[in-house]
Order: sequence, then C-alpha cells, then structure tokens
Amino acid sequence: MFLPLLLAYPLLVHLAVLWHRPWLQCAALVCAYTALFYRPLRAWRPSAWLGLALASVCAYLLVSAGDGLYALYLPSIAIPCLVLSAFAPSLLPGRVPLITRIADSMSGPLSPEQVRYTRAVTWVWTVTVGSMLLVTVGLLLFGSVEAWSVFANFLSYALLGALFAGEYAYRRLRFPEHTPMTFRAFLRSVTSYRPH
Repeated sequence: MFLPLLLAYPLLVHLAVLWHRPWLQCAALVCAYTALFYRPLRAWRPSAWLGLALASVCAYLLVSAGDGLYALYLPSIAIPCLVLSAFAPSLLPGRVPLITRIADSMSGPLSPEQVRYTRAVTWVWTVTVGSMLLVTVGLLLFGSVEAWSVFANFLSYALLGALFAGEYAYRRLRFPEHTPMTFRAFLRSVTSYRPH
C-alpha cells in the first residue's frame, strides 16, 4: 500500500495543476500525509489517525482559501533541501562523505580507491539535487505551473532513479566484490542504513 501512495502523490498533484480541481489538491495533500505516516497509521496509533484527521481538515481549509496549490509546491522545495542537508555537510573538511559511510556500513572497511569513489559519488548527488532544487525554484518563479509540475512530479524522480540505478551498475562493474549481487539487495542495504 505504501508504494501506491508514493506513486499516487505526484500524479494527483499534476492532475490538480492540469485540471484546476481543488478536490485533487486536497486529495494530494492527504495522500502525502498518509505516505509519510504510513507505518504508524497501519499500526493504528491514535496520534497518527488524529494527525490524519487534522491534516485533512487543514488541507480542506487551505484549498477552500485558495492556497492549496502553494502547499503542493512545498515538498518540491523541502525534500531536496532535506537531502542536501544530509549530503552537503558531509563533504566539509574533516567529515566522512555520506556515501562513504553508507558503503562502509554495507561492505566493511573501504580501500583508498573506494573512499575516493564514494566521495565523488557524494559530490555527484549533492550537485544533482542542488541543480534540481534550482530548476524547481526557477520554474516556480519564472516558468509556468504546468512546467513546474512536469519537472517536480515526473522528471526529477526519473532523473534520481536513473542516477541511482546507473551508479549501482557502475559500482557492480568497478567493485563487484563489494556490491550486492542484485539491485534489490543494494536498495535494501542503502535504505537500511542508519547514522550512528
């Protein structure tokens, strides 16, 4: 159920932009909350369900006031900012790059070559996400809402997916003994990483 929610959100946002339907804006906002708090909702935690009720009321009030679209802009700016806040500081002098930490947790101590490689990959992710954020803000300020929606809800996800899959394929060729055999195992290893 979690994956359909993640897939439904950008589609609902895009349809809300194209069709100018306030109820689709409301549905997208509720979908976003449900995806974010899926596990506590599934566990029937009262606080999560109360939050869903409050989020639904807030979404309805925002949409009724004509500000629903502004709330839909927020994730396209907030998510890249959160990702950058994890990647960029790890590249500062004296810090261990984020991808280096993740790779070390997956396959143990890294060789100097792997350390250089994972530092470069951390830079690639930082520059890519930073560029996506600049394009998103540029489209919001100077482009059309439709162009922003296509980029933020489809192209950016496709770009990140291609980067992730491409980096896995390259890593399998360059460091086969330190990379999980399947993309699914690689994805599981990355998503299970927890900072100390």
